[in-house]
Amino acid sequence: MLPELPELDGVRHGYHEVNGFRQHVAEAGDPSGEPLVMLHGWPQHWWCWRKVIPPLAERYRVICPDLRGHGWSDAPEDGYDKPQFARDLVALLDMMGLDRVRLVGHDWGSMAGFLACIRSPERFDRFLALSIAPPFPSNQGPKVLLEAWRLYYQLPLTLPIIAPRLVSRPSFLEVFFKAGTVVDDAIAQADLDLYTRVLAARPHVTLSVYRTFITREAYAMASGRWAGRLTVPTRVMAGEGDIVAMPERIIKASKPYADDLRVHEVEGARHFLPEEKPEAVVERALAFFA
Repeated sequence: MLPELPELDGVRHGYHEVNGFRQHVAEAGDPSGEPLVMLHGWPQHWWCWRKVIPPLAERYRVICPDLRGHGWSDAPEDGYDKPQFARDLVALLDMMGLDRVRLVGHDWGSMAGFLACIRSPERFDRFLALSIAPPFPSNQGPKVLLEAWRLYYQLPLTLPIIAPRLVSRPSFLEVFFKAGTVVDDAIAQADLDLYTRVLAARPHVTLSVYRTFITREAYAMASGRWAGRLTVPTRVMAGEGDIVAMPERIIKASKPYADDLRVHEVEGARHFLPEEKPEAVVERALAFFA
């Protein structure tokens, strides 16, 4: 059973029927203001934005959906490939009557954002991607395989018996978050417990997200099947210690595919930028989206 929704001052909640499932959306700010959509990644949900929502809501109508299967959205049995996340995003914009938005993404939310911006660029004014590289082939040959060890943590999450057990244990996520942060108190115990309880309520989601990626999507991305022209102005923020997003590779891989993409490395941070460096995220977003 899912826990109750956490409370955050100024946030209102709603649900929309999107591509056959009910999607939860947290909103803040003036309902008639300029829309700013923020997509979370794994193992989180809209709550990962709790530190950046208040300052951004002073300027924008902030819209934070829970991806299918995550948070308080429905968890269908399938549809956890990242292109489907991108299609869900565009369908949600249609349901909410939003023709064009500013977009922020983190982790898998960033990947969904890249795919949506490549395939439906007319829907996005600008895109701020956090903690993940765009889906462009790196053209580094064997060097990529040598660096594949960086994604070792994903392998247990693809195993049907092991993955459900792991995601139901706070100790697993505690180790996971500690590996992905430099700041000790970036994620409090109460937040860790909340993330664990939501994951444990639908373990098939984690299994599907990572099994789909490892068995099908990693090769599709590396081989360039997901690549396309990125015309939406894009900024990427990556922690200097992030093992997932590596700034130098992003810069080299993006040149043939992106019209306007710049990378900003964040000192003293790793993967979970919205919780570890919220002030830096807010500052970059306000400057870029202005």
